Amino acid sequence: MDGKNRLKIKKQLLQQEKISYAMDHIELPEGGVDCSEGCNPYGFPEECSEIVRKFDTSKLGPYPHSPSLYNEIREYWKDQIDVERENILLTDGSISALYIINNIFDTHNAVALGISPQFTDYYMHAEMIGIEYAPYQLDRSKNYKFDLDEFLDMHYEESNEEGVWQEHVKSYNFIYIDNPNNPTGQCIDIEDIERIVEEARKFDITVIIDEAYGDFMPRENSAIKLFSKYPNLIVVRTMSKGFGLAGMRAGYIIAHKDMIRYMNKMVNPYMVGELTREVAAEALRHGEFIEKSMNAFAEMKGQIRKVLGCTSENPAGDGHLHMAETLDTNSLLMLYHDNAEINLKKEFWKRGVLVIDGNDFKGLDSSAARVRLPIMEEFPVLLKAIEEINKLDQNR
Repeated sequence: MDGKNRLKIKKQLLQQEKISYAMDHIELPEGGVDCSEGCNPYGFPEECSEIVRKFDTSKLGPYPHSPSLYNEIREYWKDQIDVERENILLTDGSISALYIINNIFDTHNAVALGISPQFTDYYMHAEMIGIEYAPYQLDRSKNYKFDLDEFLDMHYEESNEEGVWQEHVKSYNFIYIDNPNNPTGQCIDIEDIERIVEEARKFDITVIIDEAYGDFMPRENSAIKLFSKYPNLIVVRTMSKGFGLAGMRAGYIIAHKDMIRYMNKMVNPYMVGELTREVAAEALRHGEFIEKSMNAFAEMKGQIRKVLGCTSENPAGDGHLHMAETLDTNSLLMLYHDNAEINLKKEFWKRGVLVIDGNDFKGLDSSAARVRLPIMEEFPVLLKAIEEINKLDQNR
């Protein structure tokens, strides 16, 4: 296509290249371990297979109308909050949900406050449709730990009027937070999330909480319990991570009924197929499956901490390789090296481990890498690689 843009493609699409670690093909080192994809390495509840085997294929003919997934979502959250059908929008995974949310807002001069690093596809889509992305940068010297007060300070800017410095509210249209954070795997406490939502409501700012990895934190920490109190809150969930159903493409949004109504005006009314609805509904009946995964992840991260020399006084570790602030029960973690010239993805590849390059995240470079923990049987390969890379000379 020539530079004249005769087809009138959006200028953002012409001017920007999309950065994403999502891929439809995975190439592993020979005999290697995949620590890149965000889905649960332990798969999905075995009962889901039975649903597929017994599925009535005549249901594939009509458009999907099954209420099963709506019903199980409501059942799943009933010990935290009463969710009505009108508070739920089914989506094809959480990425689709985020695209829908971005598209209901007026993007003219819109600015989104986020965190750096965080889920790349969100801010790339925002920028592609004309939304300015203005992230709060997690501090490497603080082991990338989220600081609520620093984040809230992003709401304000100083200006000099007649020689007097004053604070003014910045004009953000919405706030995007992935909790737990991707790539670090850290979790923001629900009390801090509520403070952010409450502060944002004062200025008519919508808050999007992306809980794609939320099944790896306690349900009590989910922002879903807050949605009825705050009409400016939107919570996104997926079945791809904890429940291991990435291939089924199932997710959902929970928000105030008015917000869901706006979204329904923008979406395909038949999102999430009939088989996917039934399989995802069955998965939600088996929360114990995720608990087993979380216990395994916590054990693995404990071993990584020992190798890196992490202590309460020195949580990043005492070697050359460091683990960023993280929630032990989450499958994700982020590692970073003292030597800025080291490419961690290449170093792990040499040792038979596929990870995500830190360069794929805003605010990081290739001396960092996102790691998704493998199954316990494959973990020794990852641990050995971490131990060797930790010893690499900082100034080599």
